[in-house]
Amino acid sequence: MIKPGKLFLIRHAPVKSFSGFFPEHNPDAIIQLSKLKKLSTLIPRDCVWYVSPLKRAIQTAKALSKYVPYSKIIQEENLSEQNFGDWSGKKVSIIWKTIRENKTKHNFSFLSPEISPPNGESYAQQCKRVKYWIENLNFVNNENLVIISHAGTIRAILSHALRIKPEYSVGVEINNQSVTIFEILTKKDSKYQGGRFRLITLNKEI
Repeated sequence: MIKPGKLFLIRHAPVKSFSGFFPEHNPDAIIQLSKLKKLSTLIPRDCVWYVSPLKRAIQTAKALSKYVPYSKIIQEENLSEQNFGDWSGKKVSIIWKTIRENKTKHNFSFLSPEISPPNGESYAQQCKRVKYWIENLNFVNNENLVIISHAGTIRAILSHALRIKPEYSVGVEINNQSVTIFEILTKKDSKYQGGRFRLITLNKEI
């Protein structure tokens, strides 16, 4: 009998934000242990954690490990948030001046998936690197994996897993300290219709 594994996708703890400014690339997380303790009740014990190398994800993983034991932690570059390059920490009004004439605009996102900041990357590019990583992810039947990363990364996984075009997945809300859960089949076991992924829980908070 085929037993799918599960991916537990967790967005990091919140960071300090400044109204009217683009997010910084690598800020510290604001850790609230009481919140993470509650979140820990949704996470399986003694499994592999894949963690973005950015500070806010690492700090979240370290705090969460006080309540959930893991087998090992692997830092994975492909799970990093979209790199906004030269626009990181800049005023939104300044960035808007450079993109307002762009023909490609989006109803729910400040940046359309195709727009790449100088010395950064587009959301479409982020989706490609996340797709490459998840398609090459080695796991066995019935294995649980925890992924601690970012809103954009989780959206990119959703985009690939459910075959949603980036222009639609970029508008999905992913809250801090929420968990999204997928069942996943090995490539060998996904012989029939429906793909390899089944969405169980989206953006759940506790």
